[in-house]
Amino acid sequence: MNTKELLLSVLMGGPATGYDIKKIMEQDISELLDVSLSNLYPALNELATEGLVTFEKVEQDNRPNKKIYELTEAGRRACLDALMTCTAKHKLRSEFLFILSFAPFLPRERLEELLDRQTEESERILGDLDRREAEQDRNAGQVFAAGLGRAIVEAQLAYIRQNREWLLDSAYGPARMAAAN
Repeated sequence: MNTKELLLSVLMGGPATGYDIKKIMEQDISELLDVSLSNLYPALNELATEGLVTFEKVEQDNRPNKKIYELTEAGRRACLDALMTCTAKHKLRSEFLFILSFAPFLPRERLEELLDRQTEESERILGDLDRREAEQDRNAGQVFAAGLGRAIVEAQLAYIRQNREWLLDSAYGPARMAAAN
């Protein structure tokens, strides 16, 4: 999905300010997709010009004015069309996995660092999923997606814990360095 389609999808949840949209994109959507926030406001302006969103300017005391964006019916249809026609590929792109494929050439300390960092990140994601699961107004799709995400992260964490020592034993440590010389 492109940036404009992602913005429409955020607004499916209801009216929001540009700041709120940016926060959702950074905190929620960026966990699932690569998002570019550099053109967020120009894209919102384009959506308004195209009649897919409307906005209301709200004056604030001692702060800049803000705009509250809302989907139009045409915007809702455009968003649903994008969701219906998107190929919905599930990609696995990971520098972590790429680097681990070279484990026999890396020192044990580097592998420990990588595994520890990935374990911490997995635990952070699970904590974030706990927070999301506690939110009351989630639809069935959000519940399913969070559950599938949890299953994937828990499986990853279990695999790392179960196979950690085996991988670390393959590291290019002092004994292998001596044998190579």
